[in-house]
Amino acid sequence: MTAVAHSAPAAIVERDPVQHRPLAAAAAAAVVVLAATGCNLLTPQATTIQYDPSDGVSGSTGTVEWHNALLVGDPDGDTLNLLVTFTNPGEATFVEVRVDDEAEEVRVGQGTTTFGFPDGEQLLFEVGEIEFGGLRNVSFQADGAEPTGVGVPVHSTEFPDYADFGPAE
Repeated sequence: MTAVAHSAPAAIVERDPVQHRPLAAAAAAAVVVLAATGCNLLTPQATTIQYDPSDGVSGSTGTVEWHNALLVGDPDGDTLNLLVTFTNPGEATFVEVRVDDEAEEVRVGQGTTTFGFPDGEQLLFEVGEIEFGGLRNVSFQADGAEPTGVGVPVHSTEFPDYADFGPAE
């Protein structure tokens, strides 16, 4: 018969459950942080999406951008006033603005230039019949760039917020 060597029984090591609590708390905190903010890894941030917060529309042509463009007219008239703000980071240039068959060329200096407001120069377009509440195609062209057409909202001076912005003929 062969002798079998027996080893001493392994000592049972008792672990203190308190040692695992900090590790468990850190893991739980990481799960909470990922659950609360991890969705931004997969979805676009809404604050980085460009939009028009007011009644007008915005766009660009060449190096010139236009902001919050809208048309305002009197209910009994056939002329529309274009309210628009241009921003131009470069040297002064000219922008052709076209509504239907009517075209105006305006000088846009470096920085910000506005048109259509009561205390400044108006851009007036004779258009015949006016459909308030709809969109009218307006084309902008600067620096020999391709014309950019966009549907611009048409508002009536009967609306109190636009009463002062009608054509001053």
